[in-house]
Amino acid sequence: MPKNNITKKTFTPARKAKMSATKTFVAGARTGWWDSEKRKMTGLRLCSRCEAVWYDGHWHNAPNLAAALKAKRKISKPAKDLFCMECRYAVHGPADAKSALFEGELTLDGLIDAKEKSEILATIRNAAKRALRRDPEDRVIAIDDRGERVVVTTSENQLAVILGKAVDSSHKGGKLRVTWSSDDLPARVHWTRKSK
Repeated sequence: MPKNNITKKTFTPARKAKMSATKTFVAGARTGWWDSEKRKMTGLRLCSRCEAVWYDGHWHNAPNLAAALKAKRKISKPAKDLFCMECRYAVHGPADAKSALFEGELTLDGLIDAKEKSEILATIRNAAKRALRRDPEDRVIAIDDRGERVVVTTSENQLAVILGKAVDSSHKGGKLRVTWSSDDLPARVHWTRKSK
Protein backbone atom coordinates (compact mmCIF):
# COMPACT_ATOMS: atom_id res chain seq x y z
CA MET A 1 0.00 0.00 0.00
CA PRO A 2 1.37 3.35 -0.93
CA LYS A 3 1.65 5.92 1.80
CA ASN A 4 -0.49 8.97 1.46
CA ASN A 5 1.70 11.97 1.20
CA ILE A 6 -0.07 14.40 3.49
CA THR A 7 1.48 17.78 3.58
CA LYS A 8 1.02 19.86 6.67
CA LYS A 9 -0.52 23.22 6.13
CA THR A 10 1.01 26.13 7.88
CA PHE A 11 -1.45 28.26 9.75
CA THR A 12 0.94 31.11 10.36
CA PRO A 13 -0.86 33.75 8.20
CA ALA A 14 -4.22 32.93 9.76
CA ARG A 15 -2.75 32.96 13.27
CA LYS A 16 -1.02 36.30 12.63
CA ALA A 17 -4.24 37.78 11.27
CA LYS A 18 -6.19 36.58 14.29
CA MET A 19 -3.56 37.92 16.71
CA SER A 20 -3.58 41.27 14.91
CA ALA A 21 -7.38 41.43 15.06
CA THR A 22 -7.32 40.58 18.76
CA LYS A 23 -4.71 43.25 19.52
CA THR A 24 -6.74 45.81 17.58
CA PHE A 25 -9.92 44.86 19.43
CA VAL A 26 -8.26 44.96 22.85
CA ALA A 27 -6.58 48.29 22.15
CA GLY A 28 -9.87 49.79 21.00
CA ALA A 29 -11.91 48.16 23.75
CA ARG A 30 -9.96 49.71 26.60
CA THR A 31 -11.54 53.11 26.14
CA GLY A 32 -13.96 52.69 23.27
CA TRP A 33 -16.09 50.08 24.99
CA TRP A 34 -16.86 52.24 28.03
CA ASP A 35 -17.37 55.33 25.90
CA SER A 36 -19.92 53.61 23.67
CA GLU A 37 -21.66 51.94 26.62
CA LYS A 38 -21.96 55.05 28.75
CA ARG A 39 -24.39 56.54 26.20
CA LYS A 40 -26.67 53.54 26.72
CA MET A 41 -26.19 53.22 30.48
CA THR A 42 -28.34 55.01 32.97
CA GLY A 43 -27.86 55.03 36.69
CA LEU A 44 -24.07 55.22 36.65
CA ARG A 45 -22.64 56.23 39.99
CA LEU A 46 -19.17 57.36 41.02
CA CYS A 47 -17.69 56.74 44.46
CA SER A 48 -16.56 60.06 45.90
CA ARG A 49 -13.61 58.52 47.73
CA CYS A 50 -12.00 55.86 45.50
CA GLU A 51 -13.57 56.77 42.12
CA ALA A 52 -14.99 53.30 41.48
CA VAL A 53 -17.92 53.24 39.05
CA TRP A 54 -21.24 51.49 39.77
CA TYR A 55 -22.44 49.73 36.64
CA ASP A 56 -24.43 46.57 35.99
CA GLY A 57 -24.91 45.79 39.68
CA HIS A 58 -21.20 45.94 40.59
CA TRP A 59 -18.47 48.42 41.38
CA HIS A 60 -15.81 48.52 38.64
CA ASN A 61 -12.42 50.17 38.12
CA ALA A 62 -12.94 52.20 34.96
CA PRO A 63 -10.63 55.23 34.94
CA ASN A 64 -11.90 56.70 31.64
CA LEU A 65 -15.52 56.41 32.67
CA ALA A 66 -14.70 57.75 36.14
CA ALA A 67 -13.04 60.81 34.59
CA ALA A 68 -16.13 61.47 32.44
CA LEU A 69 -18.44 61.10 35.44
CA LYS A 70 -16.17 63.31 37.54
CA ALA A 71 -16.30 66.05 34.91
CA LYS A 72 -20.08 65.71 34.78
CA ARG A 73 -20.24 65.87 38.59
CA LYS A 74 -18.29 69.15 38.65
CA ILE A 75 -20.95 70.70 36.45
CA SER A 76 -24.01 69.40 38.33
CA LYS A 77 -22.65 69.42 41.97
CA PRO A 78 -24.42 66.48 43.70
CA ALA A 79 -26.24 67.10 46.98
CA LYS A 80 -24.28 64.48 48.94
CA ASP A 81 -21.29 62.22 48.54
CA LEU A 82 -21.83 58.66 47.35
CA PHE A 83 -19.58 55.90 48.64
CA CYS A 84 -19.05 52.30 47.59
CA MET A 85 -19.53 49.69 50.34
CA GLU A 86 -15.87 49.58 51.38
CA CYS A 87 -15.47 53.36 51.42
CA ARG A 88 -18.70 53.68 53.40
CA TYR A 89 -17.30 51.23 55.92
CA ALA A 90 -14.01 53.14 56.09
CA VAL A 91 -15.79 56.47 56.61
CA HIS A 92 -18.76 55.50 58.79
CA GLY A 93 -17.83 52.11 60.25
CA PRO A 94 -20.04 49.00 60.10
CA ALA A 95 -23.75 49.41 59.41
CA ASP A 96 -24.73 47.89 62.75
CA ALA A 97 -22.93 46.62 65.82
CA LYS A 98 -23.78 42.97 65.05
CA SER A 99 -22.29 42.95 61.55
CA ALA A 100 -18.84 41.51 61.06
CA LEU A 101 -16.08 44.07 60.94
CA PHE A 102 -14.26 42.10 58.27
CA GLU A 103 -14.69 39.04 56.06
CA GLY A 104 -11.14 37.71 56.01
CA GLU A 105 -8.33 37.56 58.52
CA LEU A 106 -4.71 36.68 57.84
CA THR A 107 -2.49 36.02 60.85
CA LEU A 108 1.28 35.85 60.39
CA ASP A 109 3.24 34.33 63.31
CA GLY A 110 6.92 33.88 64.06
CA LEU A 111 8.20 37.05 62.39
CA ILE A 112 11.40 37.53 64.36
CA ASP A 113 13.65 39.04 61.67
CA ALA A 114 12.73 42.72 61.02
CA LYS A 115 14.02 42.66 57.43
CA GLU A 116 11.96 39.59 56.56
CA LYS A 117 8.93 41.12 58.26
CA SER A 118 9.19 44.27 56.12
CA GLU A 119 9.51 42.10 52.97
CA ILE A 120 6.41 40.12 53.94
CA LEU A 121 4.43 43.30 54.57
CA ALA A 122 5.57 44.63 51.18
CA THR A 123 4.39 41.37 49.59
CA ILE A 124 0.99 41.81 51.25
CA ARG A 125 0.67 45.43 50.11
CA ASN A 126 1.64 44.57 46.52
CA ALA A 127 -0.82 41.65 46.33
CA ALA A 128 -3.52 43.90 47.80
CA LYS A 129 -2.84 46.57 45.16
CA ARG A 130 -3.19 43.97 42.38
CA ALA A 131 -6.47 42.76 43.87
CA LEU A 132 -7.78 46.31 44.20
CA ARG A 133 -7.00 47.03 40.53
CA ARG A 134 -8.95 43.91 39.58
CA ASP A 135 -11.92 44.53 41.89
CA PRO A 136 -12.50 47.73 43.90
CA GLU A 137 -14.28 45.74 46.62
CA ASP A 138 -11.12 43.78 47.52
CA ARG A 139 -9.43 45.88 50.20
CA VAL A 140 -7.14 45.48 53.15
CA ILE A 141 -8.95 47.07 56.09
CA ALA A 142 -6.12 47.07 58.60
CA ILE A 143 -2.62 45.74 59.21
CA ASP A 144 -2.11 45.30 62.94
CA ASP A 145 1.58 44.84 63.83
CA ARG A 146 1.95 43.13 67.23
CA GLY A 147 5.67 42.41 67.24
CA GLU A 148 6.23 38.80 66.16
CA ARG A 149 2.59 38.56 65.06
CA VAL A 150 0.88 40.56 62.32
CA VAL A 151 -2.90 40.44 61.80
CA VAL A 152 -4.29 41.60 58.44
CA THR A 153 -8.05 42.07 58.08
CA THR A 154 -9.66 42.20 54.64
CA SER A 155 -13.01 43.17 53.17
CA GLU A 156 -13.32 39.88 51.26
CA ASN A 157 -12.57 36.38 52.53
CA GLN A 158 -10.97 35.34 49.22
CA LEU A 159 -8.51 38.24 49.52
CA ALA A 160 -7.22 36.89 52.84
CA VAL A 161 -6.56 33.54 51.13
CA ILE A 162 -4.84 35.25 48.17
CA LEU A 163 -2.60 37.23 50.53
CA GLY A 164 -1.77 34.12 52.56
CA LYS A 165 -0.84 32.18 49.43
CA ALA A 166 1.27 35.09 48.17
CA VAL A 167 3.23 35.15 51.44
CA ASP A 168 3.58 31.35 51.48
CA SER A 169 4.85 31.16 47.90
CA SER A 170 7.30 34.06 48.17
CA HIS A 171 8.73 33.27 51.61
CA LYS A 172 9.60 29.61 51.97
CA GLY A 173 9.87 28.00 55.37
CA GLY A 174 6.38 28.62 56.64
CA LYS A 175 3.17 26.67 57.05
CA LEU A 176 -0.14 27.95 55.67
CA ARG A 177 -3.49 26.91 57.11
CA VAL A 178 -6.85 28.13 55.72
CA THR A 179 -10.03 27.72 57.76
CA TRP A 180 -13.30 28.35 55.96
CA SER A 181 -16.45 28.91 57.99
CA SER A 182 -19.57 26.84 57.40
CA ASP A 183 -21.67 29.90 58.25
CA ASP A 184 -21.27 33.35 56.79
CA LEU A 185 -18.34 34.19 59.06
CA PRO A 186 -14.84 35.44 58.20
CA ALA A 187 -12.31 33.09 56.66
CA ARG A 188 -9.24 32.61 58.88
CA VAL A 189 -5.85 32.21 57.24
CA HIS A 190 -2.86 31.46 59.44
CA TRP A 191 0.76 31.45 58.27
CA THR A 192 3.48 30.41 60.72
CA ARG A 193 7.20 30.78 60.17
CA LYS A 194 8.91 27.52 61.02
CA SER A 195 11.60 27.94 63.66
CA LYS A 196 15.15 27.53 62.39
